[in-house]
Amino acid sequence: MRGHAYGFMTAARPASADLVRILGEAFGVGAQGVDVGPEHAAADRNPDAAVTCRYEYFDRGDLACALHVHAVPAITAPPTPEALGRSLALGLGTTVLLDGGPPSIKRVLIPTGGATFARIEEPEARQGGEGGGSGFRVAATQAGVEAFAHAPVRGLPEVVRHVPLAPAGTDRRLRPWADLICRMEAGWPPVRWYGPDMYRDDLTARDDLADLDGNPELAALDARFRAATVDDDGAEIGTVTGTTTGTATGAEIGTTTGTATGTRQDTGSGPATRRTAVPWYRRRRPAVLPWRVLPPADPEGAHWLWEWVRAGFPTAADLTGLDLGGAVLSGADFSVTLFTGTRLTGARLVGTDFYRCDLQGADLSGADATGTGFVRAVLDGADLRGAVLDGADLVRAELYGADARGARLRGARVLGAVLLDTDLRGADLAGAELRENLFEVILDGRTRVAGLTGTVFGPATLTASDGTRRSLAGSALEEWIRARGGDVRVIEPRGRPRT
Repeated sequence: MRGHAYGFMTAARPASADLVRILGEAFGVGAQGVDVGPEHAAADRNPDAAVTCRYEYFDRGDLACALHVHAVPAITAPPTPEALGRSLALGLGTTVLLDGGPPSIKRVLIPTGGATFARIEEPEARQGGEGGGSGFRVAATQAGVEAFAHAPVRGLPEVVRHVPLAPAGTDRRLRPWADLICRMEAGWPPVRWYGPDMYRDDLTARDDLADLDGNPELAALDARFRAATVDDDGAEIGTVTGTTTGTATGAEIGTTTGTATGTRQDTGSGPATRRTAVPWYRRRRPAVLPWRVLPPADPEGAHWLWEWVRAGFPTAADLTGLDLGGAVLSGADFSVTLFTGTRLTGARLVGTDFYRCDLQGADLSGADATGTGFVRAVLDGADLRGAVLDGADLVRAELYGADARGARLRGARVLGAVLLDTDLRGADLAGAELRENLFEVILDGRTRVAGLTGTVFGPATLTASDGTRRSLAGSALEEWIRARGGDVRVIEPRGRPRT
């Protein structure tokens, strides 16, 4: 069919009237020039329409609808697929997917203007009946997406490999090595991420070039590699010096990021072993590490987070007011960094260090902060609804006015912290440890305290299902917690007698 064709999928079913309006504006033909109808309806019901849109609903899966748009050849300045997709996402108020390049990868456009990638599964087999019985599942996303909150967030290697950077004409054997070097020099396009396993694969590809040592083209690439990397003795990617068997060359690289210590010895029986030196390039890691974080979908947030990465992960940074929702920041050290009003909704913060950070008014709702350090952090007015803080360290943290409804703090250490007007309705504090905390919190019958131990300064406020409130102080608070499986002693501030 001649003309301009587009294909999209949406997270919600759009209204036909909205599609007519958006497409009419995007193509400049007005509502009268657009025909919208079901996929299997008679084509071109409006023979004068310059733009047609056929939709197909899915009755299961993560996506609700597919849109097939066609514009006649007479439209000489049609929007690009991404521009039209952004118009649909904004106008419909729903997440829109379009082809992302490699098979099974879709570009994800968010109504707020952000963008990322998703891996989707093949459509399920049709099972007949009205609606077709088909559906798609979002298997993973490159950044967290609210519409697909259940999908794991992980780097998608196929997105990166789909955009090779080695110049045309590069020797076939040298191409993987050249591609890595070009990618480092260009700042890790197209998504400012590169997996450590991908980097290890590239080092293995360099192992296979040992017979080309002395080749001028390889020597030039090696010089560029040295310029784009630093020698850390293999600590970042887990290179170890070891003993190998048979005719193996090189050294093994671990499957997890970390610092390797000591040497690896082959103690088994079999062929004689020999010591093999670690090649020089295996001792080096990229000067700008592309795998420590996964950027968010928001373009401004992604930009400033990448500037933080490029600067070498400095502490005492300023990330105030950014949208880092859905980012993966696990294990990062943000000590003394400003996150005032920053959006971290749904972010992955496992083991992240927020020592002395200012998180006033930050939105951590739905974030996974398992094992995260909030020592002396200021979380006044923060939104912690539904956040997971299992095993978190909240020593001397401040949570005045924080909303932690439905938050999970199993096994958390809350020592010497300030919890004033902190809303813990529906929160789970099972197994948490308290010690001399200001504990003027809001509780309800859904707050779980089994295994909660320690000491607190009261009083707390208990909210009933009908909205009425009463104060729980001293022995009354102790008994309320004890009846639910906890063992907490309510103490008076030092110098004040207990009543």
